[in-house]
Amino acid sequence: MKLGHFILFVLMVVRLNSQSIHIISNQNFTDLVADEVIRNGGNDSLFLSLKNIPVTYAMSSLINGRDLQNTVNDNNKSKFISDYFEYYKPLRVSKEAQLLYIDSTNTFYTLEETSYANSQYEIEESKPLLRYFYKNRAHFLQYNSEDFKISIDPIVNLRYGKDSENDNILFQNTRGVKIRGLIDNKVYFYTSIYENQAKFNNYVDSYIAKFAVIPSNGTYKSYDSSVIENLNGVDFHNAQAFVGVPISKHIAIEFGHGRHKIGNGYRSMLLSDFAQNYFYLRLNTQVWKFHYQNIFAELNPISARLNPGDNLLPKKYMASHYLAYKPHKRFEIGLYESVVFDRVDHFEFNYLNPIILYRSVEQFLDSPDNVLIGINASWIPLNRVQVYGQFLLDEFKFNELKSDRGWWANKYAIQIGAKVVEPFGIKNLVIQAEYNTATPYTYTHHRPLAIDSTYSTASYTNQGQSLAHPLGANFKEIMALVRFQPISRLSMQFKAFLIEQGEDAPGEFYGANINIPNTQRIMDYGNYTLQGIKAKTMLMEVNLSYEFFRNYYFDFDFIYRKKDSEMDSRDMLTNYIGGGIRINMDRYTFDF
Repeated sequence: MKLGHFILFVLMVVRLNSQSIHIISNQNFTDLVADEVIRNGGNDSLFLSLKNIPVTYAMSSLINGRDLQNTVNDNNKSKFISDYFEYYKPLRVSKEAQLLYIDSTNTFYTLEETSYANSQYEIEESKPLLRYFYKNRAHFLQYNSEDFKISIDPIVNLRYGKDSENDNILFQNTRGVKIRGLIDNKVYFYTSIYENQAKFNNYVDSYIAKFAVIPSNGTYKSYDSSVIENLNGVDFHNAQAFVGVPISKHIAIEFGHGRHKIGNGYRSMLLSDFAQNYFYLRLNTQVWKFHYQNIFAELNPISARLNPGDNLLPKKYMASHYLAYKPHKRFEIGLYESVVFDRVDHFEFNYLNPIILYRSVEQFLDSPDNVLIGINASWIPLNRVQVYGQFLLDEFKFNELKSDRGWWANKYAIQIGAKVVEPFGIKNLVIQAEYNTATPYTYTHHRPLAIDSTYSTASYTNQGQSLAHPLGANFKEIMALVRFQPISRLSMQFKAFLIEQGEDAPGEFYGANINIPNTQRIMDYGNYTLQGIKAKTMLMEVNLSYEFFRNYYFDFDFIYRKKDSEMDSRDMLTNYIGGGIRINMDRYTFDF
């Protein structure tokens, strides 16, 4: 253990001995609120739609709303949700703050940093550590004044595990820092940066070897420990940063480096938070029952490890629009539209128009860019029950679909799911089931990249990682999730996935790897989902977390994964048990 880790651990132990604190669960705060909305049968306000939870739920959103979550737990969370506006009248939240949003992953709709709580709402500790640390029990360091607020917190994830199928030591050593702040009670900012050394499970290593990136991260270099013999793996870092400000009563703008998600499901077939962070500009508009989002982003088609010499990493761009409409407290529907395109060192300024339809722009420009359109919807038919779904269309000809000849360019993806909160009256139990599928060649593009013809210039990816489902295309997936909190400090989660995918053969492209130009397809007709080398994967995962101090967790993880392929060399078995300590960050998840 390094000296810095030891000092941090000692500070934490001293802090625990100084007082007794009621600890809450490891559940994401916005998930908790979304579950309550389902349990109570929806809400009339767009603020409380399942994806558009207001920032005022995270008044101290410095660590995913953790401060306020404790307040909620101590004050009857059902009343907190159902009587939201009356409950929060004493907080005198500004109208501007009420118009900003957080989604279930704290990403796509977030402008949460504007809700950085005023000092009068913070929970001040009577016994801070060494006078300066943990004055507020959620933050290592914090300063509040009338026009400037800031918090600084450590990021730590130290894990160790073993896979019974091999002798490798599996580990993760993550250290970092996150900083959040508010200037003039309007301009918010956030930054986090962390360094990692890790050795992953065999199927994650296989993904890294295939795409030359760490899943949900980016490029890497090899790592060999100078302290422990035969300890090796990968070394990588990541960072996120953004700044934002409301520019009117109904419009806000955010600029930064991060990722986003659209949808109510565990996965998203429209836009997910699986890929590496990217540079973006986002507009957020809410008027009446409508919520409109615009994202303009700069992406990279390949990993830096695949970029030869000292050449600049190639660029491509994305412009996405999402318009949500909530006509009733139990129902919401949204239209998604996105285009990915490449230009020589510049953005296509015609796509900056936040209103126009991309298909019309394409025809005007005579430019065959990669355009996707989709629908996202959710409905609460009964209290405690939510159903949701997505449909994405990449390319389509009705005559070809009607003829049922398996035309390669009839490309689409579907998601159908359901979520039940506290079934059979069991408190703090959530059950979710979901089906996802994408036809061959969905999300692909035809134009090859100049420096590597096995990658296309405008596929729906960033650094080789899918911007939608981690599997890419040509697959069917069924997943189930059970989340349970038996006591306030302990949270439990079980996930199971049954996956079928038609994989590509050596030198033969059947539509699974969405990085490959679709001009390399095997055939124009006779295509079907799961064509190619068929592989079946069963993945089961158990996660236990005990929160022994605010945002300090002891974790236990079990992963069983078995892949059976028609190509025997691709068979793979994983049987992993591990655990560790995690501070102020979520788990890394590799559910594919």
